[in-house]
Amino acid sequence: MFKKLAVFLFAAAAALSASITTAIAAPGGCLAQCRLDYNECLGSGIDSAACRRELLQCNRDCRYPPA
Repeated sequence: MFKKLAVFLFAAAAALSASITTAIAAPGGCLAQCRLDYNECLGSGIDSAACRRELLQCNRDCRYPPA
């Protein structure tokens, strides 16, 4: 249960940081932020497969921002 909550909170934070980065940073900044979030996720002890899924979703959001 705790891991699911942690993954959800990470996903929410990653989405928010990607949105903010997209809005105010250079085009490559969003993808760089995704990588930073991914490294933070791995360092927090969350399952690496879950971190990778979040990284891929963040990258997609950077390339094709939700309207």
